[in-house]
Amino acid sequence: MDIFSSISIRGGLLHIIPPMLLLPIIMVTCVVIYKILLGKILPTKIYNFFIGPVALLGFFVWAIPMNMGFYEFFRAIM
Repeated sequence: MDIFSSISIRGGLLHIIPPMLLLPIIMVTCVVIYKILLGKILPTKIYNFFIGPVALLGFFVWAIPMNMGFYEFFRAIM
């Protein structure tokens, strides 16, 4: 039983790389927007408490389009 049969030298999994690179970029972008908008307004404890949920929101911003067909787009171009 070969568990690596789907990985080939030609790049059978190269269509996964762009979405995985996009995930941290989107999450960091959401946190940066949060910092720009609310960094000076909120008290430090509340600001630090909401950094995790904002990053999780970035994950959902990434996951919903991937579920809607962007994954197939990346697979088609590779």
